[in-house]
Amino acid sequence: MTEKRENKPYLLVGFEKRLHRRDIKLITEIIIHCSDSDKPENDDISVIRSWHKVRGFSDVGYHFFLKKDGTIQPGRKINQIGAHCITQNAISIGICLSGRHDFTEIQFSTVHSLILKLMANYSILKDKVLPHNFFNENKSCPNFPLDNIWKFDTI
Repeated sequence: MTEKRENKPYLLVGFEKRLHRRDIKLITEIIIHCSDSDKPENDDISVIRSWHKVRGFSDVGYHFFLKKDGTIQPGRKINQIGAHCITQNAISIGICLSGRHDFTEIQFSTVHSLILKLMANYSILKDKVLPHNFFNENKSCPNFPLDNIWKFDTI
């Protein structure tokens, strides 16, 4: 449901008024995103945060952001509902990799390790680690196959 306010028709009524808390036991998915930019100046969560705030979000929508050099930057706290996949926010953790077409091996390796930790900590099954475009066929995000991440599996 949308509401026009401050010339921002994409705001969700009441959803982004505050950072909603959730019971972490509800988390069953990890959703992988990309920033949709290869520009070096956009390789930081502070940039993504500003983009999201312009769109009316109260904070960056993702829980984690991975820079091109593999650095993990925290976003929303895990116990806060994300704003990254409209139908899945309440039950998922959102991870965004910096990039549109150019991703690095260190990003894939690092996100693999992060995903394994999150899977273990929150009892998330591997088949519940999904690309954003799984939920919206009109999106190309994350612009890479998840096999780029799973190739680091050793078992």
